[in-house]
Amino acid sequence: MGTESDLPAPTEWSGIWEVLGCKWTFYILRLLARGDAQFNQIKQKIEGLPASTLSTRLKSLQEETVVVRTVDESATPPTVSYSLTEKGDELAEIIMQIEKLEQRYS
Repeated sequence: MGTESDLPAPTEWSGIWEVLGCKWTFYILRLLARGDAQFNQIKQKIEGLPASTLSTRLKSLQEETVVVRTVDESATPPTVSYSLTEKGDELAEIIMQIEKLEQRYS
């Protein structure tokens, strides 16, 4: 087992760790693990999530290649949907395992 000195310094936590630091990220990943969703669908299903925060979270998740944004321009009006990437699927699996652990020990 490593020592505390093997752990990255707090200033080294960036990228995906910074994104995962927001509680809303977990809700978004859990929802998208069930399938693609449009912005308003996500906002309606996650109670208390402000639209501005959702927009910021989705952009961050896109930057970290966890979520992909797809525009269907053949629809009238064009529709935008969000889905998990392979990386996002792996993160969603980890979140579900953590939830199972929490339920087992609650």
